[in-house]
Amino acid sequence: MKNLKGCEEINHIKGNNFGWLFGGKHYDFFATILGFGMPYYNQVAEVLPLETGMSVLDLGCGTESVGIAISRHLAKDVDIHGVDLSGTQLDYAIIKGLRSGVSLNLYRGSMDLLPFSDGSFDLVVTSVAFCETTSEVRKGAIMEASRVLKDKGFFAIVDCAKPILGMDTVMMLPFFMFKETAESWNNHYPDICLENNLILENEIYIKSYVKCQLFRKAD
Repeated sequence: MKNLKGCEEINHIKGNNFGWLFGGKHYDFFATILGFGMPYYNQVAEVLPLETGMSVLDLGCGTESVGIAISRHLAKDVDIHGVDLSGTQLDYAIIKGLRSGVSLNLYRGSMDLLPFSDGSFDLVVTSVAFCETTSEVRKGAIMEASRVLKDKGFFAIVDCAKPILGMDTVMMLPFFMFKETAESWNNHYPDICLENNLILENEIYIKSYVKCQLFRKAD
């Protein structure tokens, strides 16, 4: 795991820095109870435009369940990079990667201050991480995602959204109302992404309150 410049100073400003009590294995435990266990991340991997040999960046990667699911989906023929504010989350991601036999390149820092060169990745994804940050960080992260994507590369935003009717919507009402943002509730991401040369190609609900919006970088 690499610490990016300034990560100590920005932890509590840029987003939710999950500590020992709510991070690591405890985060995965509570996430599974809330319906965000590996079956959910496998669903995320299934709706992404994956190809063997591709380079993938996960923004707000947490314990890197998304990266592990993607790697398994591609029989480990993929280059996974993850960025997160929380050292606790990343430390446990390292353990999970070793247990799964998945190679992970992890960085501690903010998703709106990426250390990568322009055009480095085929796919940038963020899963239920935008809701843990500020509006300023989300907009900065979208700008950075566009910068580090290759031409015609994909950007996937998987986040809480205005819910559709479903039993899990009723059960999870307190959770997703707390996690909603103005951008997701009012569907502002397509406009923000368009300003950064990212064109909406598809959107699909993974849960009744979690939507995947897939964007493609224009030439």
